[in-house]
This record gives sequence, structure tokens and C-alpha cells, in this order.
Amino acid sequence: MIIDKALLDNGLTPKLLGELIARHEQNRDRFERLRGYYEGRHEILVRKKHSPNAANNKVVCNHAKYIVDMAQAYLVGAPVKYAAADGYDIKPIEEAYTEQDIASIDSELVKEMGIFGRSYELLYTDSEGKPRSAVIDPTMAFAVYSDECDRRQLLGVYYYRKFDLNGTVTGVVCKAYDDTHIYSYSGLGGSWSALELTGEPEEHYFGEVPLIEYMNNEERQGDFEQEIPLIDAYNILMSDRVNDKAQYVDSFLFISNMDVDSEQAEKLREERILLGFENSDAKYLSQTLSEADTKVLRDDYKDDIHRFSMVPDLSDEKFGGNLSGVAIKYKLLGFEQLTKNRERYLKKSLQRRFELYNNLLAKSENMAAVPPYQVDIQFTRNLPVNNLETAQMLQYLDGVISQKTKLEQLEFVSDADEELKIFEDEQEKAMERQERMFAEPGRSTDDDTEEDGDPIDEDEER
Repeated sequence: MIIDKALLDNGLTPKLLGELIARHEQNRDRFERLRGYYEGRHEILVRKKHSPNAANNKVVCNHAKYIVDMAQAYLVGAPVKYAAADGYDIKPIEEAYTEQDIASIDSELVKEMGIFGRSYELLYTDSEGKPRSAVIDPTMAFAVYSDECDRRQLLGVYYYRKFDLNGTVTGVVCKAYDDTHIYSYSGLGGSWSALELTGEPEEHYFGEVPLIEYMNNEERQGDFEQEIPLIDAYNILMSDRVNDKAQYVDSFLFISNMDVDSEQAEKLREERILLGFENSDAKYLSQTLSEADTKVLRDDYKDDIHRFSMVPDLSDEKFGGNLSGVAIKYKLLGFEQLTKNRERYLKKSLQRRFELYNNLLAKSENMAAVPPYQVDIQFTRNLPVNNLETAQMLQYLDGVISQKTKLEQLEFVSDADEELKIFEDEQEKAMERQERMFAEPGRSTDDDTEEDGDPIDEDEER
């Protein structure tokens, strides 16, 4: 949300805050519709037929959930990694991330981005003063930016309604965040126009607004939002296929040259026996869809959904198990370009999170200040990996790149620095064994030393 910075010259007033919330509430219907499609509540479920006796099966094929979940897993299915430049220590931040399983929070943020086109992370301090993160529902939070060219964030707003056990709204609560303080407001009933400041503003130490917005794209659209008409069309087609089968079973029986009254018709339905006369005839009247035409249309809808969302159908036969890594990447080219764009927006927000954590920890003297540009945020695509192919490539690069860089290319190596240290320790022990062997001719390290290089007691051996 963008406003004139001059509106805050006299501070944040309850009236201005209420107007900002009312403006954000205008998106609630859109948000609820997008959430409904992800959770399987599609338009087909409310379809009505003109005739109450007509078959009206409602089939939901949830492409919306598939698109979001696949895009989420591809981008952050493998946890995001952080690597600082030489001379900078970021272990306190990495420990804070590990303690709260930040990978799960990242995954939830990306899922919300895919559904609503945006997601929000609120930073706070726990009872021990440690920085923590929480995912906030986009229907209850928004960021306010300046209308100047730098689009500096002025405020973060988190609001919600309170309910009693019967589901009746009893009040409203709102928290507004600026660079230095947290302002708490409350009001009676469900109106946002009569908010009142409760208590004194509480100071925070993050240095900037601790509510971070994660954008899915510049338009803040969800992954499947533009494909909703195609998803609806696919649901209708699949539902009508089932309706067609149901109507075929309940077809009208056309009888010619025979008189059948209601009692005989009812008996016919029960006993399934019909006695005819000469030149009489009986046949069902039915209208069936061509399965071949339906399949063509269904495949076209399905292909368009995946093509325009740029999220491929990985169950398709063209993604066979015998494809090389390069061949798979070519087939995922469009998906990769989409993910690259999302990655840029996500990286910008993750850098801001890192900076806010650093601000708090630096003020508490738990770590030194680290410029965000000195930290490399690394994303790993969550794809099947051909380790043999990777190992052969790294063998060709022997002597060209460092051992650490080569180790970072292997998916089964989680910490390249730790793995390199273990390797160097093993090499050092091997060298010590060789030195002892040459220093004492005739003694074999295999026979007279233990695995760790210590001599074996001969009495103990006997």
C-alpha cells in the first residue's frame, strides 16, 4: 500500500489507521476466493441445474493446489543457505535460524506468496530477548510504503478481530510498527473507525519496520490466479462427463405400438420384463458425449493450465526416468525462468530479514554488524540429481576450481566447510601413519598399529 509520506507528519492517528485498514479490507473477498481455490472450494461446487431432476455431479480437480505446492517445493524444498564473505561471522544469526527451524517458515511464506501473491513475516523477541519470526495471514496484515521513488517502508500493520465462544465479534485489535516503536490499538465491536491507543508505545530494537512483505511478483498475483477460468472450465468438463454417464443410466424408454399405463410402467422398472406385440419396439433415448472429443478438450485445458502457469505436469510421460539432468532442465526452462523471477523478490526480503536480525544482535553485542551484501543467499533447486553425472563433471574440473566449491555441488554434502575439515583430518592421520612406518623399517602399520595410529600392546594382542 502506497501513501503520501506527508500524511504521517503529525504521527499515526487512529483515524488514518482505520482508513488504511478499511482500504486493505477491500481485498478480503479476493483473498478468500484464492484461499478457497487452493483448499478445493471451487466455483463448480455451487453450480445449479435448471431441472431439479437433472444429474448435477460436482468434480473438483485441484490444479490450483498442485501449481502452488510444486512451485513452493521447487524453490525452497531444499533449505536456503547463507555464506558470509571472509572475515565476517554470522553464526549467531544461523543459530537463531536453526533454533526456530527457519526453513519451515520460509516454506510457509513461499506457499502464501503462491496463493495470495504476497506474504508477511513479523519479527519479534522472545522471553530471552532472542529474535524470532512468525508468518502472518495476508488477510490480516499489510505494509505501507512512501510514494517517493525509493518506496521506503513507513509502517507495518497487523490487525485482527476477537470472538467469543459463539463466534460473535467482541472487539478489534491492531498493532502498528514503525522504525522504532510498536503502537497498540483496540476497539469495541467490529468497526475499525473507532480505534483507541492502548498504553504507551513499546520500543523495539530491529532498526527498521519489523514487518516484512514477501512479493510473488510485481503485480502481487498468485501462482494460479490468472488460470482460474481454465480451472473452472476443466472442472465443468469433468463434472459433465460424470453427469453424462448418470443420465445414460436414467435414460427414457421409448415404446412404440404398445399401451403401457403407470402401473405397468412401475412393474417394468422393478421386474425389468417387457412383453411386446408384433411391430412393437422399445429403445432408450440418450444423448452421450463423444469420449474422443472430450479427451481432446480435456487435454487442451490441462495443457493450457500448465503452460500459462509455467508449472509443468511432472506426471506427464515426457518426464521419463531415463532423461539426463540437462534434458530435464530444458523441459523445465519456462518453470525455471518463473522461479528465477520469484527468487529475486524472495532474496530481497530474506536480505532484509538478515539485516533486522543483525541489527538486534549487534545492539545486544552478540555479534558484530555484517553488511547484507557480504552475505550470499544460495537457493538449491529441489530436483532429482544424477550424482554420477555430477561426479564426472567435477573430476574434469580437478585443479581448476577449489575443493570447497566442488563439495558444494554435491547434494549429499550439507556443510562443505565441515566436510573439507574432516577430509583434511583424515589426510593428516594417513600422513602420520606413513611417517611412522618409514621411521621404523620392518614394522607394518596394518599389523602393529590400531586404526587411530596408536601402537598395539603385544601382551594384549596375545
